[in-house]
Amino acid sequence: MRVDSSPQWRDLQELSDEYRLDFRLPERRPLALILDRRAVMAIEMCRILAASGYAVDVLGEAGSPAFHSRFLRQAMVSPPVQLKQAFLARVSEVVEEADYDAIFVCNEEVLEALLDLPAARHWRGLALTPPEQLRQALSRKQMLRVAAQAGVSTPRTLVPADEGELEAMAWELGFPLIVKGDRGEAGNHVRLVTRPADLAAAYAQIAELEHEFGAPSLQEYVRGRAFSVGGLFDGGRPLRVCAHLKLAGVPPLGGLTAKGVTIKLPGLLEAAFAVFEALSYRGLGHAEFIQDAMGHFKFLEVNPRVWGTLAVSHYAGVDMLGTYAELARGGPVAPDLRYRAGVRFHRLLREARLIQRHPWSLPRVLADCCNPAIRSDFCWTDAAPHLAALSLRGKAWLRKPLFSRAPWVA
Repeated sequence: MRVDSSPQWRDLQELSDEYRLDFRLPERRPLALILDRRAVMAIEMCRILAASGYAVDVLGEAGSPAFHSRFLRQAMVSPPVQLKQAFLARVSEVVEEADYDAIFVCNEEVLEALLDLPAARHWRGLALTPPEQLRQALSRKQMLRVAAQAGVSTPRTLVPADEGELEAMAWELGFPLIVKGDRGEAGNHVRLVTRPADLAAAYAQIAELEHEFGAPSLQEYVRGRAFSVGGLFDGGRPLRVCAHLKLAGVPPLGGLTAKGVTIKLPGLLEAAFAVFEALSYRGLGHAEFIQDAMGHFKFLEVNPRVWGTLAVSHYAGVDMLGTYAELARGGPVAPDLRYRAGVRFHRLLREARLIQRHPWSLPRVLADCCNPAIRSDFCWTDAAPHLAALSLRGKAWLRKPLFSRAPWVA
């Protein structure tokens, strides 16, 4: 952990005013705070923000990989977000102790908890969508309705009233199909069902995870290419944007992008903009689409927060983080929707999962790390976060009995 022990700017200012000191005060570095659970996205964000002159603090759970970054000013441990009152008290304490110029939220459970903290809407440096629309954005079921009302195509989706309707609805959609929860990140509340015999078990798994949010949905399985569109918005108006084609995901269905390439396709950005406009969205956000056999982009979900591949926009020539800070401070931001297509990238921590399932992919992953034409989340000059994450997960995996080992997660 790194703690900035230098005198605070306000203390210096008060000292200068009180004693009429005739010296030039050092220029104050802007401060950024990153809020997450297990802080991983913050690794690249710390590098990008530090390169722009920011001092960066991260608040996350113990063991967060980003705590090891050499570009971090201060690592702060939070209680688990499930202990909501303790978590919110800790967040409030951190925000009140520092004058943050930008506050970034990287996790949906954290974001949902902040909805119960009215003071958060007035924090300097935090740009948020209005609460009603933000609650819609956090719900997959509601977002499918929002997208359809905005004229954006969506996969056919049915919600059983109870398990008695499962079989009939499943045969109506056909196999394979998707069982999908209303919440969850990185595909952890999504199951692909290829056989009728597996439907009840998959539905029961998601229902157990989703007991607070109602019955899971059954959704048609759309074969096609997956796309992500991330951007910065103000009142639904796009200010910055970057889109990519997903070349590999972990898990393959609805999971995190492990490898991709930035891309521009007619109709993709327009579909995403229609969804964010319908929400009057404000801040950083991300939408996922799949392109069907007819070439139509079907909306899947919105992530109303910092997304896992946001750093790719930086490589594509978009200052997403700095522009967000300007918007959050109330400054004028003119739209600039340019970004470079053809930027190839990979995420080493995510590809580590693929290596566990397919060890023969290791040479390709290492080649990607050494290829300057492929942008990586791994940085040789800031390797500690990756090494810590891989080491901890690897040790946990090795401690398991040999025949019960599942692929470990980085």
